[in-house]
Amino acid sequence: MSLPAVNRERMIDLFFKLVQIDSPSKKEQPVAEFIEKLLAPMGVKIWRDDAGQKIGGNCGNLHIRVPARGSKADAVLFSSHMDTVMPGLGIKPRLDNGVIRSDGTTVLGADDKAGVTAILEMLQVIHDSDMPHGPIEVIFDVAEEIGLMGAFEVDLSQVQAKYAIVLDGEEMDQIIYKSPSANRMTYEIEGIAAHAGMRPENGISAIEVFAEAVSKMKLGRLDDETTANIGTVEAGRATNIVCEHLSSRAEVRSHSVEKLEAQTKAMSDAFQAAVAKFERVIDGQPRRVVFKEKISREFKAMHIATDSEPYQVVSEAGKSVGLNMKPLAIGGGTNANVYNAKGLPAVVIGCGMKEEHTTSEHLVVDDLVMAARLCLAILQKAHERSLA
Repeated sequence: MSLPAVNRERMIDLFFKLVQIDSPSKKEQPVAEFIEKLLAPMGVKIWRDDAGQKIGGNCGNLHIRVPARGSKADAVLFSSHMDTVMPGLGIKPRLDNGVIRSDGTTVLGADDKAGVTAILEMLQVIHDSDMPHGPIEVIFDVAEEIGLMGAFEVDLSQVQAKYAIVLDGEEMDQIIYKSPSANRMTYEIEGIAAHAGMRPENGISAIEVFAEAVSKMKLGRLDDETTANIGTVEAGRATNIVCEHLSSRAEVRSHSVEKLEAQTKAMSDAFQAAVAKFERVIDGQPRRVVFKEKISREFKAMHIATDSEPYQVVSEAGKSVGLNMKPLAIGGGTNANVYNAKGLPAVVIGCGMKEEHTTSEHLVVDDLVMAARLCLAILQKAHERSLA
């Protein structure tokens, strides 16, 4: 059975409307309201959970459920996130030779409104056609860009799907099956203030301690599985004051838990060594800085077998629409990490976004259309499998 047609112009129009709705993390309510109004004529079940209340946002994750039609296939969950990174307010999209871009002053918001658009088009096509399919579940989650916060609040006991398809990738012929664990670290250094011109020897600079520690660290790409980064530093009050306080945030990512923990410890040890080095006698008293750290696991690694059902269904679906699907391991985290950790097998597929998180972000319309076709093909292959 051939797939029902996707409406290219409708998808372009929908994507333009979505990206022009401001939705920074924790402020996704206007997008959720737009989607609810769009889906109302379809008569699907739609509701929001309490994730917004739990994370301090103005909107919960948006859930959609569509019953099966003429099929005994297992339920499939499709997921994308509604929030976008900054600068992402007042986005002005433009279409030029089949590519959608912003005006260059903001991101485009294709991450992840391209995924949202593809899923919504899939639902519209299903509604307008007689294509058989199993139960469909959709979660448009919140606050993904600031730590997968919405996905962590999803109650999977209320989800009927056997596996999940997350639309949050770039290339259309790739299946993201593997991504790392990540640790997030917050460092605080309390030095000793002093007048920088009159009595600098009576102070201990938190900045100097920090610089000493970082100079001993290995950062960036450590090997093919592991990366580390100091992301933010906030310090100082004035040039004439020896800096007494510094705060910094950092991360380590690795596909190996052993390497993840080893690098996290190495960075901590570098701070401890720097603190010891800067002990001084001031006014006859030994003084040293105070170092505090907080380490948390942001997300756990995922590694889906290539012979698993979600991988195979996506691979077969891709082939049916002319894509030679290939496995891809990435260095970032997605909602698939969270779903897998909670026991719901999940893979990530592309929706055409490129150079996301930059003002050069763009979206190839052909890829956006293919993303919707691939979603439909996944439902078709799931149905065909139920007939075997």
